[in-house]
Amino acid sequence: MGRVILVSNRLPVTIEGGSSGQRVNRSSGGLVSGLDPLHQQGDGLWIGYPGASPDISTRVLLKEMRLEPVDIPASEYSGFYDGFSNSAIWPLFHYLLEYCNFDPAAFKAYKRVNKRFADAVLAHAEEGDTIWVHDYQLMLVPSMLREKLPGARIGFFLHSPFPASEVMRVMPQREEILRGLLGADLIGVHTYEYADHLAQSFRRILGLESRQGVVNLSGHSVRIEAHPLGIDVENQRAAAFSKEADRILTQYKRTLGDVQVILGVDRLDYTKGIPNKLEAFKSLLDREPRWREGAVMIQVAVPTREAIGSYRDQKSEVERLVGEINGLYGKRGKTPVQYIYNSVSPAELGALYRLADIAFVSPIRDGLNLVAKEYVACRDDGGGVLVLSEFAGAASELGEALRVNPWDIEGTAAQLERALDMGFGERNERMAPMHRRVVANDVHRWVDRFMRSLGNPENEVRATPPMLSSSVLAETLAGPFVSAKSPLIMLDYDGSLREFTPRYEDAAPTEEIHKLLNDLGALEGTEVFINSGRDHHTLGEWFGDDDISLIAEHGSWVKYKGKTKWQRLGPRPDVSWKREVRSILKEYVARTQGARIEEKSSALVWHYREAEDDVGEWQSLDLTTHLENTLASAPVEILTGSKIVEIRQLGLDKGHAYDIVESERGPFDFVLVTGDDRTDEDLFARLGPDAFSVHVGQGGSLASSSLSSPASVRRLLALLVEARSG
Repeated sequence: MGRVILVSNRLPVTIEGGSSGQRVNRSSGGLVSGLDPLHQQGDGLWIGYPGASPDISTRVLLKEMRLEPVDIPASEYSGFYDGFSNSAIWPLFHYLLEYCNFDPAAFKAYKRVNKRFADAVLAHAEEGDTIWVHDYQLMLVPSMLREKLPGARIGFFLHSPFPASEVMRVMPQREEILRGLLGADLIGVHTYEYADHLAQSFRRILGLESRQGVVNLSGHSVRIEAHPLGIDVENQRAAAFSKEADRILTQYKRTLGDVQVILGVDRLDYTKGIPNKLEAFKSLLDREPRWREGAVMIQVAVPTREAIGSYRDQKSEVERLVGEINGLYGKRGKTPVQYIYNSVSPAELGALYRLADIAFVSPIRDGLNLVAKEYVACRDDGGGVLVLSEFAGAASELGEALRVNPWDIEGTAAQLERALDMGFGERNERMAPMHRRVVANDVHRWVDRFMRSLGNPENEVRATPPMLSSSVLAETLAGPFVSAKSPLIMLDYDGSLREFTPRYEDAAPTEEIHKLLNDLGALEGTEVFINSGRDHHTLGEWFGDDDISLIAEHGSWVKYKGKTKWQRLGPRPDVSWKREVRSILKEYVARTQGARIEEKSSALVWHYREAEDDVGEWQSLDLTTHLENTLASAPVEILTGSKIVEIRQLGLDKGHAYDIVESERGPFDFVLVTGDDRTDEDLFARLGPDAFSVHVGQGGSLASSSLSSPASVRRLLALLVEARSG
């Protein structure tokens, strides 16, 4: 891997002006600490908005630091950042639709600024560079880069949640946003839930199938992976146990006296649920007088996005609740809520983590939440309790925390009381494993994992094989085929050898196909197979008299030519899942006119070729999502093909069947296989480098070449028969 180009909304510096000129200060934070080594190695470059217009000397300094500023007019940046990023994407991704404003003018600014970022990358990118784009402000950049750099290696990481598809559908610009992400090779999110939501949106909004976290496009594959962000453990602990932190901790203890401390540290953002936290603390004091003297809540609220009205409203609401609680339960020398509306230094934050008996982290929706991890990292003394919202991404990693639903005020108050009453033994049992986990999975490991996955040669993009004419491809194949002593020709049927028909059962082979297969089968030494997803009864009826061999149901059954009986490939499968799936498919048949169910020995198929296009496609997407949720632990895989959704036994595929044929009937000195859909990729992936593979139709494939249609395949086979017969 060559140089790394990092792309983020802001550069990792702040530019401050003064009478003596501008100063450039390095930004702090775990993400910057994690990405900085990547930036420093191999002459890496970091591209972003500088926050202020740099003067000439500052530009020179930034260049020396390998930081490239993106120049954006202030009015345009406001529409991009405040107008669309934080008034449309941010609230939508946090399920707060009441704050959403999908202003078309703001979206135009968003697109223009994304293009400015893409142009800045294109001005510096070189062959072999790896480009890593960050966060929701730049979701269009990957596709803009892919258009100009089709061979580039591009990663994208989303640092916010990604919502469920039914929420994503609310956004008028949903398709453009999703297509923007599809320029990446790897999309990283914090949790498997967000990865699943993104895959569902690609399927339900764009109609793109995702299989095992991979979306296959024409000439390109996009992987979706969960990579939860870690913290900079070393720097966090260094600040928390510094002499300055010791001094601050002593001062707090002297001021507060003998009370238990509940700590909240949040940006003053409506997603953080600070009013809900205060309501829960008030509920605790209302019903349990002993905590009016025995507990105090310190709430740090870091100012953010103060230009946006909803954030100013949030500040007013928080201040009102703080005043109400302190007015009700404050006494001389005793303030129940210590409210800090300001940023705090790393040393003071570390001191607060060490001071707090309870960390109260209860966002109403949060992509991850690093405060929870920072608190855990600083508490290796066996004390401390983490009270954590189930809607924070970090909840999937910190399972020993006391979980709360921040909308359940009384339930949250009860968990706070449980935390306050918890003994040291249980606190240690809960905190110790979380501490080990956070320390082991720090920000540096996060960077390493993501970059390893992005650079993994096993994850190379799937190219579009060259589209050839039948005659040109025949010229390439004729020589090796004619000279071969034991050639193998393995043909997919529907969509490959035979055109699709409106009714699935009407796709019986024509006289042309029967003659062609028998002519091939009569060639000396030539093994000819139909390798189809069709059930073995149908294939037997259609081809039982032809001089060829048959593989049915994606490798479940085989019937060799000259034989009358079918042979099962592998052990008898466990199909106990069929009953539940059959009932689901019947429900979708009832709601989709023209749909029907096909039953195979090891699979069930929902066909919708006769349904209206829009209705069938929509119901198939909904059905696939339903099945994936229902069958998450079942030994099956769900495939979508041309007007079908198929649920089949795991481990049975066309590639597996090919391996058996090769071992039982081979070795072969010439191999030609054809196929048109996802199920044939299993076969293409099994082939050796000397085999010839043909993908039928447009799109990305592992095949070595493409033909445009089944008619082209038949023409190719006829030319090969002619060549070997002559």
